[in-house]
Amino acid sequence: MTAATQLEDVVTVVQQRVSYLRCSTTAPPEDGWIRCADLIADPHRLRSEIDSTAAGRGTDDAQVAASLYAQSYAFRVPSIAVAAFALELPIPATDPAMTFVRLGRHRPAEVAILEPSCRTLETSAFADELLDGHLAPFVAAVRAATRVGERLLWGNVAASLATIFRALDVGPLGDAGVRARAADFEAATSARLAGLGDYSTIVAPGAVGWYWTRTNCCLWYQTTGGFYCDDCSLRDPAELAAKRLADLTGSTGSASA
Repeated sequence: MTAATQLEDVVTVVQQRVSYLRCSTTAPPEDGWIRCADLIADPHRLRSEIDSTAAGRGTDDAQVAASLYAQSYAFRVPSIAVAAFALELPIPATDPAMTFVRLGRHRPAEVAILEPSCRTLETSAFADELLDGHLAPFVAAVRAATRVGERLLWGNVAASLATIFRALDVGPLGDAGVRARAADFEAATSARLAGLGDYSTIVAPGAVGWYWTRTNCCLWYQTTGGFYCDDCSLRDPAELAAKRLADLTGSTGSASA
């Protein structure tokens, strides 16, 4: 790959695996794009963005809105970089100065990366760059803008990152390479994310299911929709395991990603 086309090529490969993991390479402000570094540097602007999503998410509680905003941000913004890491591709930039976010469906829904070159990074270097260089300052900015708890926010980060890895685990038997890379990443991020959730595997005839279960709650159940996530810590463990097995074997429909 050449530096000029590296990002586009990486995104193409990622999208061949998971079509909704996508990014833009342009971010005109008039189209609603906001530089991540600008959001992180200005908690008042970040709070305004969070507040603008609250009604659409079914809440008038600033903490609930902040939690759901952060969870969507922590999925969408690093999605291409984490997917590239999982697939052993060159990794795009995660620098807040080079990444942009745009709202859609009342949440951070799109990411743009304006650095065209991608790099090969060791797991620890990638983990440090993503968490210390971007997500930790973002969590701090959300905390400066609202009263939502730090552990809750990091639980959202851990769950969102796990969702990216799990989305790439395609096929009835999954992808052992993706799972191995996720395990490496989990070990490299243990200083910040340990104790916030765990992967588990269910083996059934002709199928393997790989799941994440978190240890705290994103507060989605407090919205007017009253939803509980598929990895929610408030779900009864036995019932959750039974549902996952039923989904895996097709007893009650397809499993959620």
